[in-house]
Amino acid sequence: MQTEFVTMDMENNLAWNAELEGYKPVIKEWAAKGYSYCGFVPVKFGPTGKTLVIDLVFQKA
Repeated sequence: MQTEFVTMDMENNLAWNAELEGYKPVIKEWAAKGYSYCGFVPVKFGPTGKTLVIDLVFQKA
């Protein structure tokens, strides 16, 4: 099984929350390559515990 990771930065609003933009085209791109989306891993957190960076996880048998 082959596993690939794609790092994505959250768009951080310092006053409120962080939002993830642009994940749908990434998932569609990797699906077209024969990979399945498996989930995500939080990689970086802000000082208040807010997630700032994630890795999307894709696998192909």
